[in-house]
Amino acid sequence: MYIKAFGKVNLYLDVLNKRSDGYHNILTLFQSIEEYDDIFVEFSEKEFFESNIDLQIPWHKNILKKTIDTFKKETGITNFNLNIKLIKRLPIGGGVAGGSADAAAVLSFLSKEFNILESDTVKIAENIGSDVPFLLKGGTAIGKGKGEILEFLQPLKINIELFPMGISIDTKKAYEKLDKNWENIIHKGDPYVLYKALKENNIKVARENAFNVFEQIVFKDYPELKRKKVLTSQKKGTIFSLMTGSGSTIFRVY
Repeated sequence: MYIKAFGKVNLYLDVLNKRSDGYHNILTLFQSIEEYDDIFVEFSEKEFFESNIDLQIPWHKNILKKTIDTFKKETGITNFNLNIKLIKRLPIGGGVAGGSADAAAVLSFLSKEFNILESDTVKIAENIGSDVPFLLKGGTAIGKGKGEILEFLQPLKINIELFPMGISIDTKKAYEKLDKNWENIIHKGDPYVLYKALKENNIKVARENAFNVFEQIVFKDYPELKRKKVLTSQKKGTIFSLMTGSGSTIFRVY
């Protein structure tokens, strides 16, 4: 079966605090994008995976391996193997949730094949990765908690242009730097106000509320990302430009 694994951007992203379990509570506005990875998946006698590029991680650490193992553990259905071929188009470590998108696509395939309830599929997704529950459905949603507590909204009708920067940002390290600099971090904007502004094409309010807290950390190490954000924000018709996730992809909304 052929599946398109669509990525996402964060139109708004703030980190509220660090939790006792080591994770962070976030507040975000997720938006699906048109860009995707290609996945070909079928049942097979032995587990097999191949990709068009070197992902530079062993199979046992691949999120698709985690997806298969988590599905087997949570459902008790273990008598199958998958042959997966991945054509990677989404940037790796770029903040567009390429790995999570692939995981959501494979999980969706398995859930349909084995008639797993949607509510149970979402619970499995939560154990795979924070972005996976949103990517199962896509569209537009407010994300809270680790990103798994979702409030789906009427999908926004906006245009998004991606600018992959060819830099892989380690999300864990980005969070660590954020924690170390917490007292100096500025928090602003409101994802609900941003959503309403985009619905109503209120450019001024949208620009005032579009926000990514990680820019304050990542732009210090990679000033070229800030320059790209400024340049893209000056393109005709742009509502705003922003970095997505913990970087490094810059995007503009127009």
